[in-house]
Amino acid sequence: MPANLSPEAKAKWNEALAEKNLRKKLRAFQEFLSMIPKHKGNERLRAQINTNIATLKEEIVSQSGRRSGGRSSWSIEPEGAVQVMIFGPTNAGRSSLLRALTNAQPTIGDYEFTTQRPVPGMLPYEDFQIQLVELPAPRLSQDDDYAIQPEAIDLVRTSDGLLLVMDLTSDPIKQYHAITRALGQIRISIQKPSSRVDIVREKGSGEIRIAASVAQTSAHTSEIKELLQSYGIKNALVRIYGDVTLDDVEDAILENVTLYKPCVVIGNKLDLITAKNTCAEFENKISEQLPVLLTSCLTGQGLARVGEETFRCLGMIRVYTKEPNQSKPSEHPFVVRSGTTVRELARSIHSDLAERYRYSRVWGSTSKFGGERVGPEHVLGDRDVVEIHSE
Repeated sequence: MPANLSPEAKAKWNEALAEKNLRKKLRAFQEFLSMIPKHKGNERLRAQINTNIATLKEEIVSQSGRRSGGRSSWSIEPEGAVQVMIFGPTNAGRSSLLRALTNAQPTIGDYEFTTQRPVPGMLPYEDFQIQLVELPAPRLSQDDDYAIQPEAIDLVRTSDGLLLVMDLTSDPIKQYHAITRALGQIRISIQKPSSRVDIVREKGSGEIRIAASVAQTSAHTSEIKELLQSYGIKNALVRIYGDVTLDDVEDAILENVTLYKPCVVIGNKLDLITAKNTCAEFENKISEQLPVLLTSCLTGQGLARVGEETFRCLGMIRVYTKEPNQSKPSEHPFVVRSGTTVRELARSIHSDLAERYRYSRVWGSTSKFGGERVGPEHVLGDRDVVEIHSE
């Protein structure tokens, strides 16, 4: 059922979304909540906004000693090609994993909750780098379940994916289910949905571009564009996976969806004798749903596969650019989502390049022959080389 929001409510939503000052953002969300029509079809949306309001209130309290609206002490500037969060229960070996894979030097202790702030590190994988960020372990709530800190929620939601680290010596299956329930409470799913809508708001493109994985039968392209424009969205890339309805698109606009995050599950401490009793059952059960790696930070077992599995799980590809009349492409690739077109690559390089685009030549798996001339909607593949010609 559509939300049936008034133009004023849609404008208030955009105001709340864009506001950086936490107190003003809270007030905008509260005003938006009062504008939502009270019918059964909006119950989930109202619940989502109430959750946003509660989270903002907690964050304001936690930042009471700092300037309102300032950067969170948990803020991590993205670096490298992608950003992946290392998450899991206390003493599962998150810090040891980060130290073993990157140049980071996190504090490692034999006591609980050693990590108090996010710790970043860079994992080299082939010819690019993955930023790994260790998050502090979630606390146990009163009902003996995990509660994710408010400061961690934004980091998880804005990341490209997750590494969930479980302790093989301490009922890893129970840990896994508890962590996934906690993620569910903040509307994060690690199970890939059959259909979804991703909206990337852009600057300066002057158009709404729609990229769909399959032909759409439930919502026409013109209807989707009209709906986005009614919310004041005039510059965006809309990626559609599967067949979706206009309600699905509106839910994505309002962030009234469970957000999917690609995930690799790591069973750690494989070197310990007690892990031998659980590792086979853990791997068999979890691997039915997600990729699983069994590792030991002490012996190094399984660590060499972390970069490869993470990259594969994220659904990314590498694209190399080449200057016209140059024989060799760049040494460092652009790392983009699978399904990216030449036009999208040009825009990610520079908005002016997309505007002045004429044609491209492509070498690689998606070209019929080396140097094939292609148009802006040509879909790129892993390790393709692209030569972009502009006016």
